Amino acid sequence: MADEPSNDSAEEPAAKPAAEEKPEAVAEKPAAADATPAPAPEPEPEPEPHPVTAALTGQFGDKVSDEGEDQCGTPIVRAGADDLTEVMTWLRDGDLKLNYLSSVTAVDYTTRDPRFDVVYHLYSVGENHRLTVKCGCEDGEGVPSMVDIWPAADWLERETYDLYGTEFLGHPDLRRIFLPDDWEGFPLRKDYPLEGPNLELLTRQQAAFRGGQFDRIRGEQAINEQEREMAGPGVVGALWVPEPPADESETETPDQEGD
Repeated sequence: MADEPSNDSAEEPAAKPAAEEKPEAVAEKPAAADATPAPAPEPEPEPEPHPVTAALTGQFGDKVSDEGEDQCGTPIVRAGADDLTEVMTWLRDGDLKLNYLSSVTAVDYTTRDPRFDVVYHLYSVGENHRLTVKCGCEDGEGVPSMVDIWPAADWLERETYDLYGTEFLGHPDLRRIFLPDDWEGFPLRKDYPLEGPNLELLTRQQAAFRGGQFDRIRGEQAINEQEREMAGPGVVGALWVPEPPADESETETPDQEGD
């Protein structure tokens, strides 16, 4: 009987591969002691001031401060109330020739000191450049009027006074221009009540916007014949009139006409 092959001669199973070892993190080499450090970035040069601003600050120095430019590239400067007349006179008559005052307005910051900025927008017709001038104004103090420099400032300053209450010292006729003389408060101030300070002061036009009739608050809706002829029914404005109700007694039907 042939000898059976011994178990020792059987092939041994292949050994399982050893688990792959994760390579150790390579330690960063320390920087050489004699390595030259990276040069620091050079600071960006400050932008040159606008030529209009440069001319103004060159003339008045610290009396005028540069506040940059707006989104349209118009330069903005600030002057104090004590220097405003001198600065504005030079802006009109000096090298910049800003001979056109296009607008006067104000900005209410409410909690800032000073509370208001009075803002002037100037334009040179011949040189085609613009300038915005700001002047701080505390509530109840005021700034000098520019009527003697630009006559157009007359009504522009009255409008700003009417809506913001900012005083323009030396104005020849500083009074309201839009609102009635007995109006309470200044509507463009940020603390002005949305419903108005006194509903009894509503005019006919304001009452028409609110309720659709003349003098709804006072109960007076009478209108004379001349006003009725000048105004059409339903027109909101100073001469608005409600459409008169149809009188059934005066309305004729087709049957009545045949009789």
